[in-house]
Amino acid sequence: MGELIVGRPALQVRAAVSLPLDMVSVMSLLYRAVPGSGLDPWLISTRRGLPGHLQHDLDLLHGFSGRLLYYMEEPIMRFEPLREDRLDATIDDLLDYLGSLPASAYREMVERALGRVHQDLGTGLAAPAGNDEIEWRRFIEPGITTANGDEVLHLVLDSELLKSRTLRLIRGIWDHAYEAEYARNRDRMIEAGRIAQAASAKGLTTAFGELTGNRVPSTLAAGLGKAARVTFVPSMHLGSFMSFVLYPPDVIIFFSAENVLRGDIAPVEVESNGNGHHRLELSGRPGVAGEGVLEGADLLDALRALSDANRLRILDLLGSGELYANEIVGRLGIAQSAVSRHLSQLERAGLVAVNPRGGMKYYAIDANRLAAVADTLKSRAVHAAATAGTGVAR
Repeated sequence: MGELIVGRPALQVRAAVSLPLDMVSVMSLLYRAVPGSGLDPWLISTRRGLPGHLQHDLDLLHGFSGRLLYYMEEPIMRFEPLREDRLDATIDDLLDYLGSLPASAYREMVERALGRVHQDLGTGLAAPAGNDEIEWRRFIEPGITTANGDEVLHLVLDSELLKSRTLRLIRGIWDHAYEAEYARNRDRMIEAGRIAQAASAKGLTTAFGELTGNRVPSTLAAGLGKAARVTFVPSMHLGSFMSFVLYPPDVIIFFSAENVLRGDIAPVEVESNGNGHHRLELSGRPGVAGEGVLEGADLLDALRALSDANRLRILDLLGSGELYANEIVGRLGIAQSAVSRHLSQLERAGLVAVNPRGGMKYYAIDANRLAAVADTLKSRAVHAAATAGTGVAR
């Protein structure tokens, strides 16, 4: 007789259409929706159309818990959207629940989100027990990307403000950006959910392949030991991207509803931080060739990104070839959190591209985008000179 071992229940695999979970996906996509990102044009134009305070909150609340945006997962997962009685939850159901939580719960969410960042980094740091600003700055800094550290610290130490800003962002994105779009696409999402439910009956490996065009990566497989169920959730604006998050006991896999409905599933590569939360994307960077002259917000984003001495130094460093973030930190001699913010702004303006390899992120100049900025400025100079009758050498 063989060895006696403790058995584990079989992993449950299913699909669901969930508005609260869809909000996680939409908010993170809007956060990343910058020129040159390759994301759906609807996302890029919608982000530009947000009121200034919502753009600020979007960048702030997604910009302090690492590149995997852990914080905004916390309130949604606290709601338990996959409970049977909440699968049809509305935005009001979600916000009523979140509004009923004490402000202290939002500080706990920050602590958990940043704890996940430190777990990824292997620092061993735990959240400070009190309100010591020096200790909190030390705890916050490794997770900063696009947020301002002083503003994040203020939110952490004022839980009521943190709660109100979090609720304001969710409500604002729904009211200003997503309510009509969700209503327009809901029937198609439900149909994609039916397809995913049929696929999920074949098991995780087959369903993952049919819905994403990819085999289950080893890093996800390793993390499934902590999971009890996997849920496939359709999202309308992922395009060639997909994402999944490990939040024990759940694994949530977002897949492109449009691609599934069209039967258009392209192979993807895996980007992983090794802890079970990953983003998958097509290799290469779409939409950079032949960008031509930039206009409007695209040009302003690029010029703002170029208007800082340290960001220009980063571009000078990358002029000699791609580098990973720690190399840039070492050569610039400034704080890692500051370098992360500068790299994020350059990436958001499309001036640098990020290439994940071997668990690390390598940064390189996007020569096409930089050339488009130069061509735009030169064309304006040529036009101005021609108008003035002076002529400019081409």
